[in-house]
Amino acid sequence: MQGNELGELYLSDLRTRLRGVKALGEGALKQLHEPEWHAVLSAGGNSAAVTVQHLSGNMHSRWGALQHGYRAGQDGEQATRNRDAEFEEGQQTGAQLWAIWEAGWTVFLEALDALTSADLTRTLRIRGETHTVLEALQRQVAHYSGHVYQLVFLVKTLRGPDWHTLSIARGQSAAFNAAMHKQQQP
Repeated sequence: MQGNELGELYLSDLRTRLRGVKALGEGALKQLHEPEWHAVLSAGGNSAAVTVQHLSGNMHSRWGALQHGYRAGQDGEQATRNRDAEFEEGQQTGAQLWAIWEAGWTVFLEALDALTSADLTRTLRIRGETHTVLEALQRQVAHYSGHVYQLVFLVKTLRGPDWHTLSIARGQSAAFNAAMHKQQQP
């Protein structure tokens, strides 16, 4: 496999996986009742609202300048970003928070879709630190996935027995595996 092919395979897989991470977060957030957007599990914890604000702020800062393709000299910490404000609890409604969520993911996914395999070895800066685009993407995979799993944990805890699983239900692994194997047969 040539480098270009490997880069395209990586980007294709990353696009699919991160859209899956977004869908996982949405599956959790859809289960929130209006006042639960601002609920925390312990003092100093983050609510779903704060987590959504932070993810969106990060996505806008890191990827906004790359929405239409790679541009040299970009810093992923935009001067206009107020990161500390992302962690302040606001009064937004669920609908407003959905719009913030969607806006952040739109910026990030458009930037991801605009990247080419040749861009992976190019550089950009995050808070003055040089990264290859590949390194910056890997950094964000860990960051965004981590926060989405925090959302899943938060909402699952808030919903308790009313939680609707987002993966294979307990006790259903064998049936799921059998169905998957059946689908793979000619």
